[in-house]
Amino acid sequence: MKNLLKKRILLFSLFILAFPSFSENLPAENKPQEHSDIPLVSVPDSSRPEVDRFRQQYMQPKWIKLLGEYLETALPYRLYVRKELKEKNLPFYLEYLPVVESNYNPRAKSRSGALGMWQFMENSVYPFLTLNEYVDERLDPWKSTDAALKKLRDNYNIFGDWNLAIGAYNCGAGAMAKALKKSSKKDYWHLCENNLLSRQTSDYVPKLLAIADLVENCEAYGVSLPKHHDEYELLEIEKQAAFDYITVEAAYSIKQLAQEMRIDSDELIRLNPSYIKGFTLPEGKSEIRLPLGMAQSAKDALSSIEPIDLPFKYTVKKGDSLWSISRTYGVSVKSLCEINDISENAILRIGKILYIPSK
Repeated sequence: MKNLLKKRILLFSLFILAFPSFSENLPAENKPQEHSDIPLVSVPDSSRPEVDRFRQQYMQPKWIKLLGEYLETALPYRLYVRKELKEKNLPFYLEYLPVVESNYNPRAKSRSGALGMWQFMENSVYPFLTLNEYVDERLDPWKSTDAALKKLRDNYNIFGDWNLAIGAYNCGAGAMAKALKKSSKKDYWHLCENNLLSRQTSDYVPKLLAIADLVENCEAYGVSLPKHHDEYELLEIEKQAAFDYITVEAAYSIKQLAQEMRIDSDELIRLNPSYIKGFTLPEGKSEIRLPLGMAQSAKDALSSIEPIDLPFKYTVKKGDSLWSISRTYGVSVKSLCEINDISENAILRIGKILYIPSK
């Protein structure tokens, strides 16, 4: 029995000597293919095992397909993020952080209440974004991008390290500072290895780096993913990331403005998603984002539109319907629905606030 065991140990030792690096025998699709004509984009810490674990996951056919779909539909927002990163001299791989946060979905909402492409919580909005009964700028992918990049820069100024800054975007600067106080090293990976961060935050940075490396070096990994470099270089950015703006000082319906301008109302609403009631602020200044070159057309259209007069709000009571409320205040159901951005067959919830338009 002992002799048999010795023979098996000897055979195993010979096998190890014959194959000194098992990783060299991994399938080609699971590791970068060394081609001299494919220059690799350097992504920090992309060779770490924590990053490789997620890279291997995302390289599976199901995930590659989903990742490609997310990046393709994100085109208008990706180009803006890329432009802002270059102008602000921030790490290029932050372009992929909205993939981790929301799959680049500007209307994404988490179970914890985080909202928008960059997943801001209500308690983390100030001083970066505006949130009130008329406006929620977390839903605006352009304004929330500006806010997120400012927050990330602030984190970097606090911690002096991008991994820590990005991790703090997930867990909060206070939680990151608390974890660092317990650590002998000011290093994100050290915090992870010593369980000083939550599992979610420990996975957050590796996910980002894995996605960034996989997309930027997709040819070397033998997969196809949309990088949109051609669109960026061909100045497609002028269509997707540059706009005209006008300022108004009353409540104007975004849909009515689009109709008067004879443009697609859904597109104008998409460009101004933070106006959650469908109209600009009743008091004070509001900025309306427009397709490039449409500022004068919007000004001309506004001269033909009466601003919405909001004399008061009505709280829905038991037994109320849109028809009964419209009869009580002498307004049409259509105007009531438009000003409150609801459908005519909507079921009213008791306690809901409705805005009553002028007659």
